[in-house]
Amino acid sequence: MRGCSRLLTFLFLLVIVSGCGPFYRTVITMEPVNTGDYTVKNGESICSAEKEGVKVSLAFEKRKNLEEVSEYLNWNPYLNEQKYFFSVFKLTVENTGKDKIAVDTGKAVLLDSLGGQLNALSLEYFKTLFPVSTMVQPRNYARNDLIFDKTVIYTEDYYRYNLVEKTLFVNGEIYPGVKREGYIVFDRVKQEAGSVTVILPGILPAEGAKSAELRFKFLHKVEVKENIKN
Repeated sequence: MRGCSRLLTFLFLLVIVSGCGPFYRTVITMEPVNTGDYTVKNGESICSAEKEGVKVSLAFEKRKNLEEVSEYLNWNPYLNEQKYFFSVFKLTVENTGKDKIAVDTGKAVLLDSLGGQLNALSLEYFKTLFPVSTMVQPRNYARNDLIFDKTVIYTEDYYRYNLVEKTLFVNGEIYPGVKREGYIVFDRVKQEAGSVTVILPGILPAEGAKSAELRFKFLHKVEVKENIKN
C-alpha cells in the first residue's frame, strides 16, 4: 500500500509540473511594402489599389482573426495553438464601375526572395486534405446482434472543410455595386523567405478584355514566443 501511495504522489506531481512547462507559439507578420503601385493604410497593414472602377485590397490575416474562424481550435483548418498550417491573405474586391467583372484567384501566386513560388490552393485541394466527413457508430444492439441503431458523427475534417468552403474567396462574376471578400491561401511560406510578393491575376471585365496583374509586396517575419502555460 505504501508503494502505491508513493506512485500516486509521483504521478500527481508529474501532472502539476508538466502543466506548468513552457508553451511555444509561432507568430508570423507580413508588413506591406509601399512600392508606389498601391497605397498602404497606416496601422492596418492593408495594401489597396483602385483602377477602372475596381477597388482591390489585400492583407495578411492575423492570428486573432484566423482563430475566430472556428468555434473550437481543433476544428480550425488554418492553425492550431502552436503554429500556422498555411499563409492566409484576405482579399477584398469591390466593383464600383458600370460593368460586371470576373475574378479568378486560382491563378494567384506567391513569390519569395529565395526564388520560390507558391500557387494558391483550391477548394478541391482542401477536399482531398480533409476527406472524412462522417462516421457511423453502431449503438443499442438488439439481442440477435443483427439489428442496431446508427449514430452519425461529424468528424473534425467535416468542420475544417466546411470552414474553408465558407472563408475562401468565391471566384466568378461580380456585378456593379457588389463587394466581395474572402481568403487566398498558400502553403506556409519558408521561415527564411524575407520578402514575398503576392501576384493577383487581372481583374477582368466580364466580356474578357485583358487587365494588368496586381503585385503586392510584404516583409515576412517569423517569431517563436515562449509563454508560461498555467
